[in-house]
Order: sequence, then C-alpha cells, then structure tokens
Amino acid sequence: MKLTQPINALNPEFFKKQLEPLKLNLQYFAEPNDPPADPPNPDDPPSDPPAKVELTPEELQKKVEAESDRKLAKALEKKQKEWEAQLQQRIADAKKDAEQYAKMTQKEREDAEFKKRLEALDKRERELNTKQLRSEVESDLKTEGLPAAFADSLIKLEDNEKIKEAVASIKKEFDEAVNNAVKEKLRQDPPETGSSKINNSFNATKAAMARKNRIIK
Repeated sequence: MKLTQPINALNPEFFKKQLEPLKLNLQYFAEPNDPPADPPNPDDPPSDPPAKVELTPEELQKKVEAESDRKLAKALEKKQKEWEAQLQQRIADAKKDAEQYAKMTQKEREDAEFKKRLEALDKRERELNTKQLRSEVESDLKTEGLPAAFADSLIKLEDNEKIKEAVASIKKEFDEAVNNAVKEKLRQDPPETGSSKINNSFNATKAAMARKNRIIK
C-alpha cells in the first residue's frame, strides 16, 4: 500500500496543536500580594499637637499641696501598718509567755519571776550609771572648754580611763585647730598694738570652733 500523504506524527503543526492544551498560566500559581497602601494625601491637615496645660500660681499651689497630702497619707498608712504589726507581735509574745508560764511548776515560776526582777534591776542600774557617767563627762568637757555634745559619743566607751584619754586627745586636736585658725586670721588681718586684740581674736575663734563642733561625726 502506497502512502500519498505524510504521516501527521511527523508534521510539526501536529505537535504544536497537541501541546497547546498543555500551556499553563503561571500567574495563577504566584503568591498573592497585598494591595499597595494609599499614599498620604498632601492636602490633609497635620494632626493637632497635644494641648498644653497652664496653671495659675494658686492652682499650682493647690496641686503641690494635694500631692504632699497624698504622700503624707501614704506614709502615715505605712507607719500605721508597722505599729499594728508590732502590736500583734507583742500580743503574740505575751500569749506565748503566758502559755509557757502555765506549763511551769511552782519552782520554775518562782525562778522565772526572780530572773525578771534581776533583769529589771540590772537595766535600771545601767540607766543610772549612764546618767551619772554623762554628767561627769559633760563636766570634764566643760572644764576643758570643749562642747558638751561630745558626751553622747564618749559615754559609749563605758570606761572612765578610756573616756579621759579620749577627752585629752580631743582637747589637743581642738586647741591645735583653734590655734591654726587664729594664725590664719592674723595673717589675713594685721594685728593692732597691744595684746587685747590678739586675745579677743583667740577667744572669738575658739568660741566659733566650739559652736561648729557641737556634734561628733
């Protein structure tokens, strides 16, 4: 049998027609994009700045007082809670002591009472000794021309010899500081004739140094 026409399979047009249905639109497989935001409109007016609050002196004073009252009330509330906590602790301690006392024998109760009386007497004695020691130290300081306020720190030594040594040391340093201050003042101000001016300057400087050293730091 003789073929009068070429085979369609060998015809390029045949392949083209067969492949056309296989073409795909790749845009359908692309990731969707959000629509672009609208550009700002230059005609829109700018947003208003925050309003500035202006207060009169009276209003400002009231505001300051209100804030002070608030802080004071808060501090008082905190202090009240501390007092209540301390009171509750004392009540709990007293209750615990009462329970322990109830469990004691007669001999243990007597011993406990005796111990409390000794502690109270010892505390009272310490207070009296401290009061007497303060009086003696203040007298010594006055004799040496030193401020009596030094006594608060000196009595903590609780030893007469150590206190005397401390007073002597303070006296020496104090006099040296006064003398240096007098010399400095004399260098700045020419002295007048006679010794009265120098003595008056020394006494005035010494008094100033005493006032300045009211408290030991």
